[in-house]
Amino acid sequence: MKLLFIIFIAITLSAEVKNIRILNQKTFLPIQGAIVSSANNRVTTNKKGTASIDAQHKDLFVKAYGYRPKNVSPSTRIVLLEPFISKALYISFWAAGSSKYMKKIIKLAESTEINTVIVDVKNEFGSISYKTNVKMAKFIGAHNERTIFNIEAFVQELKKHNLYVIARIVVFKDDRLARKFNNYALKDTNATVWRNRENLAWVDPFETKVHDYVASIAADAASRGFDEINFDYVRFPLKKGLVYKEPINQTNRIKAISAFLQTANKALKPYNVYTSVDTYGYVCWNKHDTNIGHTIKSLAQYSDYISPMLYPSGFGAGIMGYKNPTNHSYEIINESIKVALTKDNISPYRFRPWLQSFKDYGFDRKFFRSKEISEQIRGAQDAQCSGWLLWNPSSRFSSKGLQDSSRPYPVLCSSKDSLEKCGRYEGMPDLIKIP
Repeated sequence: MKLLFIIFIAITLSAEVKNIRILNQKTFLPIQGAIVSSANNRVTTNKKGTASIDAQHKDLFVKAYGYRPKNVSPSTRIVLLEPFISKALYISFWAAGSSKYMKKIIKLAESTEINTVIVDVKNEFGSISYKTNVKMAKFIGAHNERTIFNIEAFVQELKKHNLYVIARIVVFKDDRLARKFNNYALKDTNATVWRNRENLAWVDPFETKVHDYVASIAADAASRGFDEINFDYVRFPLKKGLVYKEPINQTNRIKAISAFLQTANKALKPYNVYTSVDTYGYVCWNKHDTNIGHTIKSLAQYSDYISPMLYPSGFGAGIMGYKNPTNHSYEIINESIKVALTKDNISPYRFRPWLQSFKDYGFDRKFFRSKEISEQIRGAQDAQCSGWLLWNPSSRFSSKGLQDSSRPYPVLCSSKDSLEKCGRYEGMPDLIKIP
């Protein structure tokens, strides 16, 4: 009887656990720290690129920072991952709905180094760009103004051109949800729903039902074929005097943001996608949470990539001793990343910064053209970042950089553009100076 029991255990173990080795597709060198996951297990590879994993399930998910993700069968013993550095353009909610525009983006990608697009799935108005299966989104009419009418075909068309596709999901800046559920909305001390300078309401980052709602949208996007989920406005607003469900302090702010990211990770577990979070450029420098619930260390704990908005126009005069940061694009991007790496001991492959591709608003009002774009990109590359993301609120790009010098045009914030993303950070005067 005892012998039969031992044989049973041996057979069970051999069926459940396997060794898998992860190698760089180009160099065939082992990848240490690669993530291998199944439906109920997650492990990382050792120095030899090897890990032991539960192999009972249909697929194993394999990914590593700086590589494309891969799905493999449980019988696979060696996995070759393709090194991948994202070079991305932002596609707005409205631009995504134009087939003419998307053809131009694909053509631009074919003729340049662009290999990634980051597409609005849920914007700051709370609108979702395609018809979703999320019940609450249907209830509040979040997809009623959708611009993408066949999301699977949309994503597959981009992938057909070998583009890596990221879904941008705005988290706590959600005017539609705040209007439909008054109890979720942030309010001032007079119990009035607070609205920012764009007249948009926010929802409480402490509200777990909001966490569940946004996580469901993220999972729905992952199920449609997106390679990565990018969370924007996953923070507290820089506004004093608002009323929250919990006492407002640094510990609680960080705890709330971490709780949301954990909820999102749980919802995304069935899908082999990366996650990324957007944050202020000053978070790279500050030792505190910048009053928004962000530190590099806390964000890195529950996300794959960190995307600080390193717009030179977003930094105040005096950063690194520069009176006009926009004249020092390379230094701003490069040094911000280096400071974060030193301060928080995070791999440079975890960083993929947002770069400025819009007109300066705070200094000499110059247009960011080829020179400024290339300097920023070089700054990110020299810091060994895992790529970069170009932000233009109107999603207007050219092969020459920010703008086509033969057809200069102003990039101005409209009522449908984010003031923060245009460079005017909400509550900018309240930002704590670099220690």
